[in-house]
Amino acid sequence: MRKAKLSHWLIIVCLLLSNSCQKGFETPEVVTIGIPEGGPIGTPEVDTIYDVILLMGQSNTLAGEGLISSFDGPDLRVDQLGRFDTSDYKVVPATEPLQNNTPEKGCVGFALTFAKLYAAQKLEKGREVLIIPCGAVTTGFGNQHWNRGNDLYQDAVDRTNFVLDHFPGSKLKCFLWHQGESDVSFGAADYEYLLETMIKGLYLDIKTKSVDSIPFILGGFVPYWVNTYQQFRPIDSVLRNEPTRLPVAGFADPEIPFVIKKPDDTVNAIHFDANGQREMGKRYFAEYVRLIK
Repeated sequence: MRKAKLSHWLIIVCLLLSNSCQKGFETPEVVTIGIPEGGPIGTPEVDTIYDVILLMGQSNTLAGEGLISSFDGPDLRVDQLGRFDTSDYKVVPATEPLQNNTPEKGCVGFALTFAKLYAAQKLEKGREVLIIPCGAVTTGFGNQHWNRGNDLYQDAVDRTNFVLDHFPGSKLKCFLWHQGESDVSFGAADYEYLLETMIKGLYLDIKTKSVDSIPFILGGFVPYWVNTYQQFRPIDSVLRNEPTRLPVAGFADPEIPFVIKKPDDTVNAIHFDANGQREMGKRYFAEYVRLIK
């Protein structure tokens, strides 16, 4: 292991010792700093080849309460593209909470579970996994964050292209998407149009060959919440049916093979807890495996 890699991971020990679930953590505003000029200055692994996972969506990409270090600790094979302070546009350890636009302390998402499974089962020798976390709470198409050209859309495209440009041989392996709760005001047809327009934009704007053959995996809403509030059913149905309309797409179903539940489903009903997020990570990965076969 490179010396730089060893020092890179010394950071993890301190992070794990200080991890605890704290409600009320003030999350930063969504700010796109912009692509730095030149290469990834200060990044020790500029020669590393990455399998890239792009994470996009709103709060259920990141807000699972109940982080436990023994379950949610890092993996030496999995990094993330940093976002804040001196980490911006640099490769740093993939520790929870990931550096999404609006991280929540003590909370987890599904992407790290997915990445660990990928590293254990699909990673080829000489490569590593890089998550590009781009989730942000309460964001959607209606409030102008995920349409082509909006701030979060462009941030995701810019960060992905940056990695592909500056780490030769790296490849985008999948899109992980969980969103829709903020866009209940749209009917199914309108949401479907906006979602597919965004996806087509990603295929055009990300600089990689055959991007439209890269798996795009969507996740379903919390079962208790969507069954309690029927007005969200049309959006959930769009997410479930989207794989039939895209070249290579899958759906991570919170109801199959069993319904994901919490000890009290009425508490923070809209969000999966940490256990639910870990299970969703497994289901996203199962869909990925199915699609690449």
